[in-house]
This record gives sequence, structure tokens and C-alpha cells, in this order.
Amino acid sequence: MRPSLFLMLILGSEAFAGDARVLIDGTGCRTRQQAIERIFEKLPEVELVTILPRHDAPADNQRIFVLETKGDLPTREELIEALGRRAKFYQVLSVEVITEE
Repeated sequence: MRPSLFLMLILGSEAFAGDARVLIDGTGCRTRQQAIERIFEKLPEVELVTILPRHDAPADNQRIFVLETKGDLPTREELIEALGRRAKFYQVLSVEVITEE
């Protein structure tokens, strides 16, 4: 058995944990950003949500949220669903996997 496959079998779902950058539009004030942060933290696979500083986002009304997960990364559709009725105010523009180099 190859060592990497063996390690994945031992670690189980932890081997698939990862991080994602989520770009969201409509997050002008700190209160809105914290609301999104709390919503994403309630997702079962998400362990930590970090809001990056404004200068990292392409536009003033956009913010980048970094999601650290313990399992599969949530899809764009799952994040929109998690926002619920607030999805009409916030637009999930992209979800990018952060790869370790």
C-alpha cells in the first residue's frame, strides 16, 4: 500500500480538510461582515472564519472571508443556502481553494 493512501485511511476526513477564500459583495460595514462570519461559523464543517482586511478585496464593498474546515469545503451553493434570506443582500462571487505550496 502506498504511504500516502495509508496515511489518508488513518486520518479519515481530516486528510481532506482545507481552506477556502470566499469573495462576497455587499459587505460594506463591520456589522454585516460579522453577521456573515457568524453564519459561516455555524456550518458543521467550518472550524474558523477569518475576515481579511479591506485592502485585500478588489472593491470597497467586497470582503474576502477565509474558511478553515475540518472536512469537505463548502460549495458556493452551500454558502448561499447558509446565508438564507440574507442572500439577497450578499452576493457570493467566488470560492477558491487555498493550496499549500
